[in-house]
Amino acid sequence: MHLPSSPQVANLTRRASRRFLVLIGMGFGVLIVLMALFTVHAIWRVSALEDKMRHIVEERNRKIQLASDLQEASHNRHSALVYQVLSTDQFERDEHFQHYIKWGYRVGKARRELKQMPLDAFERTRIDEQDALVVRIVELHESISDLAARGQLQAARDLIERELRPLNLRMTDFTERLLRYERDQISSALAAARHDARSARSVSIALGGSLLALGLLIALVTGRQLLRYARTTCAQMQQLESIGHELEHRATHDPLTGLANRVLFYERLRQDLERARQDGLELMVVYVDLDDFKPVNDRHGHAVGDALLKRVGERLTHAVRSTDTVARLGGDEFALILCGVGGAEEQRRLCRKLEEEVGRPVDIEGLTLVPRCSIGHAIYPEDGRQLEALLNAADAKMYQAKRERKGGPPLGHPLPA
Repeated sequence: MHLPSSPQVANLTRRASRRFLVLIGMGFGVLIVLMALFTVHAIWRVSALEDKMRHIVEERNRKIQLASDLQEASHNRHSALVYQVLSTDQFERDEHFQHYIKWGYRVGKARRELKQMPLDAFERTRIDEQDALVVRIVELHESISDLAARGQLQAARDLIERELRPLNLRMTDFTERLLRYERDQISSALAAARHDARSARSVSIALGGSLLALGLLIALVTGRQLLRYARTTCAQMQQLESIGHELEHRATHDPLTGLANRVLFYERLRQDLERARQDGLELMVVYVDLDDFKPVNDRHGHAVGDALLKRVGERLTHAVRSTDTVARLGGDEFALILCGVGGAEEQRRLCRKLEEEVGRPVDIEGLTLVPRCSIGHAIYPEDGRQLEALLNAADAKMYQAKRERKGGPPLGHPLPA
């Protein structure tokens, strides 16, 4: 048997050592490449998540705010026009006309700012539909305002009831669809971001396992870095979900009183009407409008007026069941939805109870106020089987009660606010 000589053994050892060193070098080279890829991937995914969250928080939130401002301004402008037509005093009509001009400017401002934002195809379509509708609404506003200025109040009221109100309902529907779309986009973005976070976590764990096989120490460092990224991502996701819930609450609730706003009121009324149809129940819609609220703001300031609105909202909430809906529609207008109410006597008793609750003296910072309100209610199915019919009936009774309280003569068909 031939044995290698010492120089041969030395050469073999050196060659083996070189191969071993080459393998170790290649292993560390692969390790460094994997570390670089892992770091770049983690930074890219975190940056992508941050950009996506920033887009949701800044852009979508701004669109929701502008759409809400547009809805509020459109409603107040319409109310100012209606009050201008209802009023028989020239000076009071002039004052409502000034409010009509002010809210018209805010409608235009909200629409301009909304158009200047990046819009997708759905948003652009809704804006274009509103453009065509706004042209007709503005024409009707000018005609109605001109009739009111010339003292032709009944003609102005007929024009509002016949043509303007349906257009306003379509305008509100457009805005509600835009708000629902923005909320749906936020939900979709949250789901996508959550999926990306899970994907990033899975990929990072797989890379961490590979790094662990090549070098325990470097893998440990990488694992700690991964854990930090994962914790950061989870914290950001929790923050984003919290912001999403807050945005949804702001979109469906009145910021002053915390009650349901107009959007949520209509949504719950549709749901309760469907339930009443299926179960054969009676449903009661109540409109509550504070009387002489504007002088409170003029004499004592808006802080006192806001405090009074909060108290009224609390009293209405305490006066009904926890399953009933109490909403603030805007300004000094409130609305309630009560499902499964009793007979006519029970309904009248409830209206008296609401009026008594609202009419109790209120102490605000040492100032005692005695609020008054006008109440109108409608019953499903006696007063109507559709949402619009019920709202019109309740609105008409409320304005009739307001005119009777003020001692004024009947003004024909009551007009909605």
